[in-house]
Parts: sequence; structure tokens; C-alpha cells
Amino acid sequence: MRNRLVSGLVAAGIVLAAGIATAPAASAQASQYCGYTDSQPTLGYNSGGDAVKQLQCELNHVPYSSGGAGLDVDGAWGNATDAAVWKFQRCAGIGQDGVVGSQTWATLNGWVGAHVSLNC
Repeated sequence: MRNRLVSGLVAAGIVLAAGIATAPAASAQASQYCGYTDSQPTLGYNSGGDAVKQLQCELNHVPYSSGGAGLDVDGAWGNATDAAVWKFQRCAGIGQDGVVGSQTWATLNGWVGAHVSLNC
């Protein structure tokens, strides 16, 4: 287990050193920290409910070189959640549209608990 973790972190570090923000392999990492829902619907500004709580919790667990998202996990997508989504999409190098769809969920799930900072 330790060797897999070290190998994964080394690989992620090499990718980040190359200037490419590739997410670590997605796994059950999100459920380790958050357990609001397994549903990952498409979300946008003014969305609400358990899926937004899951999103907020996961965004809070993505390490950034500039600090975490610091969101209230309240299930209401307002300005702070919106800004955190845009920042994550930009820092992760995925399409920036402010909408959390399948690509953003998959990338976010990979970064949760990775302990590798997005250099942003």
C-alpha cells in the first residue's frame, strides 16, 4: 500500500513539475472525506442539495499551493462555491465553464485526498 501511494505521489509530482495538472487516478477517495451522496449530477450556479454538499466538501479537500477552498458545506451553490469551481477548473487545466459535469466530477474525485497541491 505504501509503495503504491509513494509511486502515485511521485508520478503526480513529475506530471506537475512538467507543468501539466493531471489529476491522480480517481478512486473512492471522495467517500473517505465526504459522504453526502454518491450521485454526481450536473450542477451549476443556484443548484442545491446533497450533491452540492458533496461538491463543497470535495473542493475543501483539494490541496492548493495557495490554500484550500474554505467553503461552508451548506448545500447552497452561491458566490463562494461558484468561485471555487471556476478556480478548480482553471487550476486543473480542464474546460472552464463554471458547470460541474462529468469531466469536473471525475477530475475533482481524483484530486480529493491526493495530498499533491495544485500549483495555482
